[in-house]
Amino acid sequence: MKSLERLGLKLKEPIALNELLSESFNPRLHGLTKAQEEKINALRDVVARYMSVHEDAVGKIISGSKEAVEVASSRLRTLQHEELWVAYLNKSNLVISFDMLFKGSLDSVVISHRDIIAQALSKGASNIIIYHNHPSGNPTPGLSDIEQTRQLSKACKLMQIQLLDHIIISSGSFYSFTDEQTCKFNSKS
Repeated sequence: MKSLERLGLKLKEPIALNELLSESFNPRLHGLTKAQEEKINALRDVVARYMSVHEDAVGKIISGSKEAVEVASSRLRTLQHEELWVAYLNKSNLVISFDMLFKGSLDSVVISHRDIIAQALSKGASNIIIYHNHPSGNPTPGLSDIEQTRQLSKACKLMQIQLLDHIIISSGSFYSFTDEQTCKFNSKS
């Protein structure tokens, strides 16, 4: 309820989140103002967008960069800031979860290898694909992108998780570390 209060929604009585976000929710029954109703509608739109991206990805099998890009392209290509998303896959490369983990600025995003691996372990993922976007329109990785990917790959191997790819998406193209052999993800060394 505190998060709703930060949005300026002071409710007279507790409302379950699933009720608040349902299409049948009637704000007038709860004494909400028109401005509060508009905030709830905006919140519904954000949640619906997130859920549609998540649900569209879950259940897909990824066999290469083309399928991997299809999972994330619509979400990442038009952003004006960087975000890092992770597709968590089972041994058959079926997407079991697709989540945004880190939000950054115009030209960078700080990531935590520990958080990525912890999420993979909690979801029972055998494989992961990481994604981030370059709002500049140029998907070519920087030195930091390459080094962070190498470090993450090593950390994943220690936990018996395979980093299958790191894909950078821009407005009209993408860069696949696997396709370009930027990092040796599949090597046993």
